[in-house]
Amino acid sequence: MTDSDVGRKTFRAAAWAFVSATGKRMLTLAGITLLARVLAPRDFGLIGFAMVYLTFVEVIGDFGAASALVYWPDRRDDAAQVTFIISVLAGIFWCVVSLILAPYVAQFFHEPDGTAVIRALSVTTIIKFLGNAHDALAQKDLRFRARSIPEMALTGIKAIVALALAYLGFGAWSLVWGHVAGITAATVLLWVVVPWRPTLSVPRDLFRPMLQYGRNIVAVELLSAMMFDLDVVVVGRFLGVTALGLYQMAERIPQSTVMVLLWTTSQALFPAFSKVHADKGDLRNAFLLATRFLSAVTLPASIGLAFLARPIVLVFFGARWAGAAPILSILAIYVGFRGADEVTNVLKATGRTSALVWLIVLKTVILAPSVVIAARFSASAVALALAIVYGIGTVVTTVIAAHLIDVSLLSIAAAYRGSVGASAIMSVVLFGWMHWSSSLGSLTQLAGGLTFGVVTYVAALRLVDPGIFVRLRGIVFRKPLVAT
Repeated sequence: MTDSDVGRKTFRAAAWAFVSATGKRMLTLAGITLLARVLAPRDFGLIGFAMVYLTFVEVIGDFGAASALVYWPDRRDDAAQVTFIISVLAGIFWCVVSLILAPYVAQFFHEPDGTAVIRALSVTTIIKFLGNAHDALAQKDLRFRARSIPEMALTGIKAIVALALAYLGFGAWSLVWGHVAGITAATVLLWVVVPWRPTLSVPRDLFRPMLQYGRNIVAVELLSAMMFDLDVVVVGRFLGVTALGLYQMAERIPQSTVMVLLWTTSQALFPAFSKVHADKGDLRNAFLLATRFLSAVTLPASIGLAFLARPIVLVFFGARWAGAAPILSILAIYVGFRGADEVTNVLKATGRTSALVWLIVLKTVILAPSVVIAARFSASAVALALAIVYGIGTVVTTVIAAHLIDVSLLSIAAAYRGSVGASAIMSVVLFGWMHWSSSLGSLTQLAGGLTFGVVTYVAALRLVDPGIFVRLRGIVFRKPLVAT
């Protein structure tokens, strides 16, 4: 398979993943918009810290077996069987552990009502892990179109159940049972859309090497989860569940826009880079091209969110959630830095997972005391600390990782040239619009900001980096890729 073939297949996989994840996030946002009119910030905060705990469990739960399956170069069915066995046993183990640890987790967040919530959600570890192998196979084969079906079902069922129970007066428990129903639907549909089935065979010789690979992946993902969720933990611990509800509501906007693009792209780039590396293709060029396209979308989206934070919050969630607006403005900048840190997929694809561990440790060591100190002031201060530390960390990570994969910093900077220039022009326009429209209604201010921002950015990008559109047409329509 040539680099162009991999590029086109990756683009289609990423496109389907993006469509699925965007639809999923839009359904989530629609559901949250309705739920925010019924439930209080404390209700969202109550399930919020329980979900933080479950996120850590899911990250380390299968000991990296699913990632090992995506990476594993041969014996596909045997590797899938190993992943399935490990996942099932791990799901049962973590369900029992969660039942035991529930009161201690609730005590950490000073919220005794959380014990029952965590125990109710613990069953989802078994349910979700039953589909881990199938989900990993869909990623390995770049079958993101099929994978979109269970993902959309998870969001749709979750939203429907939660909304119905919320309007019946179940409060925070409507979110709990909605999540359980969504996870169940997703796992069932994964078994439907992915034809692989487990057998009674036990490929003993694969357990050790797959777990060895997975060990470093778990370390990377655990440290990443600690770093990415540390702000949520700190806000919930020191500022209370109401502040946590506001903070997490602010997070939902970038999660439904910029973060969904980052996540779906990462899901496609890891297996794609792995294929290019296995075929001894030009991995450096693939990375630079991916960086160029990704920054062209994530950078302007992040800046746009920062400018339009207040009208977004007021339009979607209502006036009682206005305290989430300044948090959103700062988190949007943080998300912009996240978009510049996708070099980690190259290190994973080339097996340099130990380097990833140390790079993330460096960020975490700096981040932990910063957000704890910031929590003495406000949730907005925590978001600011996160953005500053992550910005510095991203620069350091890029410098170190560029050396490891032999990509020059000038080449990386050139990949960002078009998006940075066009985003700067867009920023000037949005600043002027927000100042002029301050007396207008929130909906008018938001609609105008989106329109002027998108039109200005696209026009500016055509001016400063016209070659990116040629590249895009070549990938979509299978035309020869010329140097631009």
